[in-house]
Amino acid sequence: MLDKTISVLERFITGLGRVVALFVLAIIAVMVFEMVSRGVFGRSAAWAGDVSAWLLVAFIFLGGPWALSRGNFVRVDALHEHFPPMVKAIIDSTVSTLLFAVFAAALIKLGGEFALKSFAMGERSATGSWNGPVWLAKGMMPLGAALLCVAWVLHLLRLWRDALRPGEASDA
Repeated sequence: MLDKTISVLERFITGLGRVVALFVLAIIAVMVFEMVSRGVFGRSAAWAGDVSAWLLVAFIFLGGPWALSRGNFVRVDALHEHFPPMVKAIIDSTVSTLLFAVFAAALIKLGGEFALKSFAMGERSATGSWNGPVWLAKGMMPLGAALLCVAWVLHLLRLWRDALRPGEASDA
């Protein structure tokens, strides 16, 4: 059951990461379109700056869960990397989870309020004349934080699997 849960979460987070990685290509396409539009046609695309910035916000917040699941988040490993799997599982299940919970709760609560306020007031882009909905970009913060929680659960499940089966430790 543990392996099945880990597998489902890994597929979900990896799929999300692969989709979000394509946002880089979308950002490049938007910027190239803007450059061609200005250089060739002498007209700026009013929406290009906003869309590329919003895609970058989505890339950061939605890509975070994949980075966490791959072990690419920054941590102080001076001591942690030398601990046996059971000690790592205990530390990450207690101290690290408490710190992570405070961080994620702040992002979800404050980011959610930020996005909901934007949505409620019908906030639109102040740049250009295209009136893009700003709440979409602001909504990436609580959504990304919630997905980060899913990735944290995956991290903890892997740690406990490795602690309970020491000969089968995974790298991620």
